[in-house]
Amino acid sequence: MAALHSHHRVVPAQRGPAPSDVKKAVDYMRQGMAGKITTTNLAEVSGVAPRTLCKHFRAFVGVSPLAYLRRLRLTAVREELLKGADSYSITELAARYGFNHFGRFSVQYRRCFGEAPSATLRRARTDAGKQAGQERAKHLRNASNNLGSTRLSRETPSLLILPCETSGADAVHRCFAQHVAEGLAAALCRASSITVLVHSSSRAAACQDPRRPARELGAQYFLSGRLALSGHRVRITMRLLHATTKAHVWGDSYDGDLSDLFGLQDRVTKGVVGAIPANIRGAEIERAQRKRPEDLTAYDITMRAFPFALTSNPAAATRALELLENAMEIDPDYALAAALAAWCHAQLIMHNGTRVPAVERAQALLLAERADILGANDPLVLTARCAVYTMAREFEVADALLARALALDPTSAWAWERSGWLKTYLGEPETATEHFRRAIWRDPSGPSNANRYVGIGSAHFDAGQYDQGALWMRRALLERPATAWVNRTLAISYARLGERTAALDSIDAFRRYWPDATVGQVVAAIPFRPDFLDRVAAGLSELGLPL
Repeated sequence: MAALHSHHRVVPAQRGPAPSDVKKAVDYMRQGMAGKITTTNLAEVSGVAPRTLCKHFRAFVGVSPLAYLRRLRLTAVREELLKGADSYSITELAARYGFNHFGRFSVQYRRCFGEAPSATLRRARTDAGKQAGQERAKHLRNASNNLGSTRLSRETPSLLILPCETSGADAVHRCFAQHVAEGLAAALCRASSITVLVHSSSRAAACQDPRRPARELGAQYFLSGRLALSGHRVRITMRLLHATTKAHVWGDSYDGDLSDLFGLQDRVTKGVVGAIPANIRGAEIERAQRKRPEDLTAYDITMRAFPFALTSNPAAATRALELLENAMEIDPDYALAAALAAWCHAQLIMHNGTRVPAVERAQALLLAERADILGANDPLVLTARCAVYTMAREFEVADALLARALALDPTSAWAWERSGWLKTYLGEPETATEHFRRAIWRDPSGPSNANRYVGIGSAHFDAGQYDQGALWMRRALLERPATAWVNRTLAISYARLGERTAALDSIDAFRRYWPDATVGQVVAAIPFRPDFLDRVAAGLSELGLPL
């Protein structure tokens, strides 16, 4: 069956809550990575016997505690080498992260990354972006000496907001322009998981190249604006650019009247806050796709996997899993890679892409728990875990995770999309449709739009509005033909509308997607309410799908 994919894993026979001893051990390793750490130390910190800790690590992380620590250390060294580290030798760097036997370190590094540490450093130092990488590394070392800062820089893009240019404006309007920048910074800090920095107006005015302050502060992106006046009208043009290349990432303009400057500021803030996170995420994905394979970090590989993970078809989910497994091999401490992998396993169930749903379900839940251990407060991790628990029909858990994700980052298009699906499964079609539309507005060209269209169509189907349901599901297929699983409800919508020929064509397309599908398998894969599932079962049976 060509359309189905089975991503086999060895999984535990039983699943329990993520053990607190593993969380305590992971936190201890992160905080004292360079020190001498033994299994006995970790067991004492975790409050369990060494044998129990090893058992839990193998169950929830996949390796022993010391193997996990070694991979953490190797990844930390590689991240420093990829920055072109020149303030210390490789031997000093290895010792800084707890490798006291350089020969053994070199062998382990080569086995893990496929090259010698000297090759990594040599390549990094000859890269065109060497200067930016060194300045960023210097900033991070000055900002903090703990490993948490390095971790933040890897997972959280940073944005510098510059004051708007105001040539020809009077003091009042220059003050307003500065107020706009400060308001944007405050709003983005509250509403997104991006690290936001603000540059003072005096220093910015003295700097002819806006890339310079961005690089000095370690920001990958900067937001600049220009205020223009014409009579009683004022226009603010905003631009988001990459700090190293000055490549244009996003831009828009906002018009208003001088008598309503606060109203104009509100429109600018709403527009920028709605657009910036999705566009930075897209730029990070493009940057990762351009990097040479040998230069990829776990973060880069995860960014490459991100659009596949959100495309919502089994082939894309399987491709994402291949990338994410590589990312987890490079950095077993990376929560987002584990969370997205969990969601990909869940998709293989929900989109009828596996012959072994029980295996995929167990692996999805196991990886979701692992992500919780590694990154409990990352909004993307929380959103992915919400999606997994939705698949498992644990709606209360999913709802709690989603509430935390949106509290941390209310600009997240993916979180609003998952909220739309959760509301659809709970039988709240009007709220679901509103949340899907919010997701589309925040990320109008994202890889997940087809899935949002299916969601709106499913909400209409749930409400008995089969004409609108068919319209949106058909739109999803036109947007992304690989979402052929939508025919399982599109065919029924056509049948309810009396369009028999279209219904038969649609069910034939579903059979081509899943040749040996049965009604029972379809119903078991989707976590809708009983009334919704009864209509699906009856409709598919009437169209000839075997029970």
